[in-house]
Formats: sequence, structure tokens, C-alpha cells
Amino acid sequence: MNLRRLEYFVTLAQTGNLRRASELLSISPPALSKAMKVLEEELESNLWIADGRRIVLTDAGKALQRKAPLLIEQLKQLKESLHTKHDGPQPIRIGTFEVFSTYFLSFLDRLKWDNHSLELHELLPGEVEKAVAQGELDLGITYMPIPDPDLDFLKVASIEMGVFTRKGAFKGVPQPELPFVIPVMPLQGVPTKVRGLDGWPDDAYHRKVLHRVTLLESALELCRQGRAAGYFPVFIAHEHNRRVIEDLRLERRRTPYTGRVCRSDVFIVKRKATEETALVKQIAKAIRLVCE
Repeated sequence: MNLRRLEYFVTLAQTGNLRRASELLSISPPALSKAMKVLEEELESNLWIADGRRIVLTDAGKALQRKAPLLIEQLKQLKESLHTKHDGPQPIRIGTFEVFSTYFLSFLDRLKWDNHSLELHELLPGEVEKAVAQGELDLGITYMPIPDPDLDFLKVASIEMGVFTRKGAFKGVPQPELPFVIPVMPLQGVPTKVRGLDGWPDDAYHRKVLHRVTLLESALELCRQGRAAGYFPVFIAHEHNRRVIEDLRLERRRTPYTGRVCRSDVFIVKRKATEETALVKQIAKAIRLVCE
């Protein structure tokens, strides 16, 4: 089965219009119609009929539309495997945000990697989903998924958030007066009108912002120096404290929303056409262990 003709069929089925599909595919309507005729001959089935300017899928066409994404993915993987020199292990390409990748390595030793190597990409919010959908990444890890019809979002953990300062710093300073450091880019997906760049509930609780940084590690350094408070995932503060001397450790502060736990869900992002492999399940388990 020809990969390109199968992709042509998917576009035609989605648009329901031969001319519109040909415009999207940058080919002429007669060329598209001919390609579909060849596909029908290959499958020995009528896939669609014309109804005025629209096309209507037959039962066989509807069945192919459901199965086409998986077939396309399998054909692409087969094509890639035939053109790839297997001189060594193939890397697993994973994309996530800097806030997560900073401590990503802490759970690699909990995985059975077999013969796989790792490519870890740090991307901006929204770029993770796009890269996975386009096949540039195998998996993504994200806090706030951006819906995409070609992707599956597998919830694997729930992260508790908290306010942290250097141990002993800002004694007696009430929360509204704490000088916060916040990211220039979002730590938790795309910011909204009710959540700040780090996920702080701006709609309900005002805070004093003094510093803005690009990297999570810069925010942690300002907190270590006793110059700022930060709003971080609790697991990151715990991992940080394991790596520094006691005098530089962070302690959790009371939040204005005492009694309410602020959490963010963590998702693994994969293409719908790919199976949930044993490795995906191992990564999900490891993330849960780290986020506990």
C-alpha cells in the first residue's frame, strides 16, 4: 500500500470535498481523483461516492478512515527502519519543560532501558505537543496539555505545589510581603488569566513579585541566597534539598490558601497511532515515584 495515497485519502475523508482536499495537498483534483482510484483498486473496494460537491464515504471508506492513522504510522516506521543503519541502539526522543528536565535524570536509574539511548529536549509550552504530533519526538511530558486530535494524553501523576524559601529566611515576614521570583517563561504549560507563569493562583491571591528569571536553576539560586521565595513543585524542592548542604536547603512556607492543596497533573504525550509500550509504562511509573 502506498503511503502517499493513504495520506491523500485521510485528507479527502476529513474535508469531504475533492477540490478542498486537492488544495491542501497541493495537487490537482484530477490527480487526487486518479490516486484514489488506484487506492480503491489496491484494496478492491469502493471507498467513496460523489454527492454534488461533497464526497460521501462508503462503509469500506469509513473503516479505512478509522484504521488509516495506525497504518500510516506503521508504514512510516517501516520505511524509517529500512533506511536506518542499525549500528547501535536507537534513541528515545523525549521533550519536556526545563522545570521537569532539571530533575529528569533522577528517575532514569529506575528504568530498564534495554538497548535504548536518550535524547532529552527542553521546549517551550505548546512546542512539546507539536513536536510529538509531527514525529520529531517519541514522547512528551507536560503539565497542561494543549488538545490535539492526533495525540493521546496519559495522566501519570499529580504534583503538589508549594511556597519555598531558604531555611530561616524571611522570619516574621507575612506572605503578602514575601519577595517572589517567577519565571519569564511558563513553568506549567500555558498561563491563563487565573494562573501566573509558575501556576500561582493569581485570580485569588496577590503576591509581591521582585525577580524574574528564565531558568528554574536561577530561581532556585535566588532562593538559596535568601533573596526570594519561589512557588515550585514540592518534589523539586525535595530533590534540591537532597543535593545541597543543610544551610542551603529550602523550607516550605504557609500559603494563603491553607487547607487547599494546589496540584498540577502530569501527562505523557504520545501519538494516537503509536502503542502504549512497556517502556512508556516504565517511564510513567518512574515519574510517579519521583513526584510522590
